[in-house]
Amino acid sequence: MTSVNELAAAYRSLWKNRQLDVDDMSSLHEAIRDDLLDARTHPRARKSLHQKYVLAVERILESAVRHDHQLQLISLHTKKLRELIQNEGRNHS
Repeated sequence: MTSVNELAAAYRSLWKNRQLDVDDMSSLHEAIRDDLLDARTHPRARKSLHQKYVLAVERILESAVRHDHQLQLISLHTKKLRELIQNEGRNHS
């Protein structure tokens, strides 16, 4: 089983020039949410959730991160995407 610290370090390694304070599962979930929502991008230049998800999965798969960490990170992204889509549906109801 992978420790949270290892997974956080794997996530941080995906970003070369970005300052990320990811050191526990809560901050890792928040960083993934911000990435999927394109929070660091100007609102007019933001991509959709699905586009950001595909870009994130590609970034993970093309990285030198260990295979088991890649799978865990993709799983976290998938869960967060589903959660965001579900919340988006509730907001439009």
